[in-house]
Amino acid sequence: MIPRQNDHLLGHKKEYAYFQQAIAKNKLHHAWLISGDEGIGKATFVYHLVRLILGQSPAAISRIKAGSHADLLVVGRRIDEKKNRLRSEILMDDIKAVGEFLRLTPAEGGWRIVVIEDADLMNRNAANSLLKLLEEPPKGALLFLITTHPSRLLPTILSRCRKMILHGLSVEEMEQGLSVLNPQLSKIDQSKAIQMADGSLGKALQLLESGHLNIKDIVETLFNQPLKGKEIYKQADLILQKENGFSIFLDLITEAITARIRKAVQEHKNEFGYPMRSISQWIEIWQTLLKWHKEAESFNLDKKQTLISELNLVSEL
Repeated sequence: MIPRQNDHLLGHKKEYAYFQQAIAKNKLHHAWLISGDEGIGKATFVYHLVRLILGQSPAAISRIKAGSHADLLVVGRRIDEKKNRLRSEILMDDIKAVGEFLRLTPAEGGWRIVVIEDADLMNRNAANSLLKLLEEPPKGALLFLITTHPSRLLPTILSRCRKMILHGLSVEEMEQGLSVLNPQLSKIDQSKAIQMADGSLGKALQLLESGHLNIKDIVETLFNQPLKGKEIYKQADLILQKENGFSIFLDLITEAITARIRKAVQEHKNEFGYPMRSISQWIEIWQTLLKWHKEAESFNLDKKQTLISELNLVSEL
């Protein structure tokens, strides 16, 4: 769902209450850097603040959702018409539009708000152009910079913004979000997605859409009992049926091996789990999996045969 169209704000209650108080006291700083992990609702949070500031009437909310409110400008990566794909950067021309927008008188007598999504993707010229606006903001200007990677922004931009870090959602908030956005989801899959997503509703939805959970089941089964014969071929087919299944399997299998190595080291044990191998053997398997995957992708080798070899390697006693 497009964040500005999302009526459900999950979590971040203390942070939202802070803005409510600042707005009520008319003590709102002109520039805010809103950061936090991917998929935790940063943009949704900001657009709910926009509603709070520009008006919560059905008409105002409708215009905010449509991106047609006269006092709101949203900046982000645009489509490159020559290549027909999203640009990798926010350009100076995009930020130049911000200056022109903020110099106008507010249409409804209050703030004029600029939201810069993925602000860390501004190129150097765009960032320098924004810096001038932050140094001398027009009266009634309010800017929200949203980023997952604040360290990629210019230090001078960071120093001119008030910073608010949003944190991951609780299990209860994740359950609530998944129930709204995916009401047909089983409790078992919901629980698995929440466990893997680490407080990120966006990540949980991606996991569900990508088939990540099904491949995770295969990996967990692999560590509980060996796969043999036709079962290995069947599981290889299932992995390849999923979008990006080949790379997802590598991520999950190496994650699982890494977790087991760490646990074994912490417990000062030389062997752990199924199969009973030494830590050095598991490290060698981890390196082999990475090597085979890289070779398959670099030399366009048969991915199914690579998966069969990898499943056999982990299943061997």
